[in-house]
Amino acid sequence: MTKNFNLKLILLECLALIFIVSGIKRFYVAYNGKEFDALLNKDWGKFDSLTNLSGPEFLVNQIYWTIISLIIGILIIGILNWKYKFGIINSIIVLILTFAISATGIYSSSIMNRYLNYFCGFFAEGYGIAFLIGGLIILSVGIIILWKTVTLNKKNRTQQWL
Repeated sequence: MTKNFNLKLILLECLALIFIVSGIKRFYVAYNGKEFDALLNKDWGKFDSLTNLSGPEFLVNQIYWTIISLIIGILIIGILNWKYKFGIINSIIVLILTFAISATGIYSSSIMNRYLNYFCGFFAEGYGIAFLIGGLIILSVGIIILWKTVTLNKKNRTQQWL
């Protein structure tokens, strides 16, 4: 069981999931940009005209998106680990670590998010387009990290068999 334990793989997969989930959360904000603008400006009349949800229900939907994207990400990583014959222990540790990391709120309160919000604010006035651009950047970084993880471990597996 410890023979299949790979700390480098686990950490890279966790990092990739952090970026992927942050990107998907930004897509949710981008899709509901007008609602977020109304909420942040405390324009309750505009918010009520845009959606039939209350403020707390609207924010709880964002939590559902995060949980669903985490579960889908864990399933994808589990399938990749199974396909390349890494132990299930790697997938279980990635599951535990990513849920623990998501409970800390790192997805929305990190320094990187503040700088990215500032950078993307140059391209748009509202939250919609700015968060769409930021979401694409962060999601792309996450996918690249996951892709590099797969290719690095594929090379390591073939070298072990030689």
